Amino acid sequence: MRKCLRCNCNMIENYDVKVEGGAYGLKITKQGIFKDNLGKVHAAVCPECGYLEFYLEDTKKIKE
Repeated sequence: MRKCLRCNCNMIENYDVKVEGGAYGLKITKQGIFKDNLGKVHAAVCPECGYLEFYLEDTKKIKE
């Protein structure tokens, strides 16, 4: 469970992130010739103060 950095409440997770217009969602990719898709971006929202946090669900693809 994610905790809000501002008020320490439990955040509500698994909201999808969408871009208005023709694109649906955001994807995080590693730079380079052969871009490695790191996954779909999700959001968590604090129901108390409205703080918003983006995160990747699967972090196994993240490499240094």
